[in-house]
Amino acid sequence: DVGRENEFLERLEAGVERAHQQIQKQFGGPGGAPSTTLTMVTLVGPRAYVVHVGDSRAYYLHHGRLRQLTRDQTMGNYMVDAGAWTEEQAARAKVGGNLTSTVGGTEVAPEIGLVDLEPGDMPLLCTDGLTKHVTDDRVATFLSRPDSAESICRAMVSSALEAGGPDNVTAIVARMR
Repeated sequence: DVGRENEFLERLEAGVERAHQQIQKQFGGPGGAPSTTLTMVTLVGPRAYVVHVGDSRAYYLHHGRLRQLTRDQTMGNYMVDAGAWTEEQAARAKVGGNLTSTVGGTEVAPEIGLVDLEPGDMPLLCTDGLTKHVTDDRVATFLSRPDSAESICRAMVSSALEAGGPDNVTAIVARMR
C-alpha cells in the first residue's frame, strides 16, 4: 500500500527529527550538544528502508556488485553537487570532509530511501572508519565470501585497523535468505 508506505517513511524521518530536537534540548541547543551520524535500515522483506544522516554508509552486495545506498553529507559533496568544486577538489579540500548534517548538531537533514533486496543480497552498514581504509572493491570481496556475517564483519574491521584506521570502525552485515 503506497499510502501506508509513505506514512512509514514520514515517520522514520520524523523520528530522526525528534531525536535531534531532544539532544539539542537536553544539551542547550546547537553548538553545545553532542552530535552523531546515523545510518539504519529497517527490513520489511523484501524491502529495506534506509535512514541516513552524516557520513556513515549503507551498501548492499547484489549479484557480486557492491552498490552504495547513501551519499556522505559533507561539505565536499555539497560543493560538488552545487557545481562549485570537482570531486578532486572536494577530496583535497581541508573542509571537504566536514559534516553538513548530524543528529544533535547545528543542522540535520535526514535522507530516507528504499531498495528491494533479493535472496543472496548482503546489506552492509558501516562507519567512515571502515570506508576510509578499505576500498569498495575489497569490501565487495569480503562480502562475497561464503563465511558468516560475523566473520565477514570481523575481517573487514581488522583490515581497516591494520591499514591504520584511527577512527571508530563499525560494520554490520546481513545475508538475505
